[in-house]
Amino acid sequence: MGNAIDAIHCRKAPGEDGITSDIFQRAYKQFPNLINTLYNECLRQGCFPKRWKGVKLIPITRSRKEDTMKPSKFRPVSLINVGGKVLEKILTNRIMHYIYTNNFLNHNQFRFTPKKSTTDAAMTSKEFVEVGLREGLITILVRPDVKGAFDAVLVAEHTNDPKRLNCPRNILPH
Repeated sequence: MGNAIDAIHCRKAPGEDGITSDIFQRAYKQFPNLINTLYNECLRQGCFPKRWKGVKLIPITRSRKEDTMKPSKFRPVSLINVGGKVLEKILTNRIMHYIYTNNFLNHNQFRFTPKKSTTDAAMTSKEFVEVGLREGLITILVRPDVKGAFDAVLVAEHTNDPKRLNCPRNILPH
């Protein structure tokens, strides 16, 4: 728990409850057993407290040069409560550990993958093209513009059902 609490940036704005990460980190130092018990119980029960789900929504303009009254010129910034950020971090760490230890990611997955970067993706693409050229093959590299492409994608049933992937109970929502 301590790692997840320490990972919350102290300069981030607080959520709707007004509790800053600095205050939360100080509380953890004073009452580590109590806070550990609280998070362990949330994980045991598969519960994400409603109080931690509260969001303070701030619309930020994308550009000051254009008409800023159009809704598309704003991007929403959601400020969630620190308690929720910590639980989210703990769950993310558990889910990612489960995904990596069970080899659920394709080896060509670069984004959100530890120890892989855009440079690795570029080098993999380069090597693919070089092999094609060496072997006299026709090699085409396509980079589609996918802005907004996944806004309405229907995901296959088995990919969004954690129970079918035998996920541990303490990372499943209730």
